[in-house]
Amino acid sequence: MKVKSGGFLRALAAAAVIGAVAGGIATASASAEGSSSAAGSSAHRDAHPERVVHGREDFSFSTVNALVGTSPVLVRGTVLSAEPGRKVGSAEEGGIDQARNVKLRVDAVMKKSGYEVPSTITVEEWGWDGAGNAYQMEHLTWSQVGDTGYFFLDKDVMLTTWRYVSSQGRVLVKDGLTKSSADPEGPLFPLIEGRTNTDFYAELKRLLDPANAGQLTVLPQPVPANGDQQNEVPDDGATEPVPDDSTNDGSEPTPYPSST
Repeated sequence: MKVKSGGFLRALAAAAVIGAVAGGIATASASAEGSSSAAGSSAHRDAHPERVVHGREDFSFSTVNALVGTSPVLVRGTVLSAEPGRKVGSAEEGGIDQARNVKLRVDAVMKKSGYEVPSTITVEEWGWDGAGNAYQMEHLTWSQVGDTGYFFLDKDVMLTTWRYVSSQGRVLVKDGLTKSSADPEGPLFPLIEGRTNTDFYAELKRLLDPANAGQLTVLPQPVPANGDQQNEVPDDGATEPVPDDSTNDGSEPTPYPSST
């Protein structure tokens, strides 16, 4: 399945919604087939993302230094479970989207910036549209049970869940090597992808050493989007790729193995 970006992106107009998507993405949705019932609920949920959604993010990192310096919280953790989370939006706003709650066992708190970080936390990922069609944000694939790695996070004081500081803010460790959620064509990706866990961990520890605090790059907080900035991402004519694990064969998506 190829989905043209301008064909399904719509604004998440409510400020609470804007701040809740990964890294404060100011636009996003994947309502490609239109919204479902007026209540925005459906017994059907895809088990895997069928499309990729782009959006404006608070931060775009080009160095590990800036990613570490700007992220309020950095934990090393392991995914324990994943299940449908809260719903946002309404029929009047163009549809309802549902988050995906990823329960994370915190194996180590590497940076906390004054936050209280319990032994287990819930991180929001996205998500489903009102018809239960699944999507992922940028290159941030859905976390799976058993995944382990580094999670660069922020906290919305209005929510109990945590969110990624950016869609670039997850580094999984597979077979001892790092897997970045950054854009493979961007500058951050080659600085992280394919490194040994030992090497990457050593860099994080070096950057977080209090003796090096003055050397960290902290990107300025963005000005909140308003007006036309909240409406949509400009359509550049590109098509949205389906995630790698999608069958893309026109068959019915696999229902999500969870109750509504």
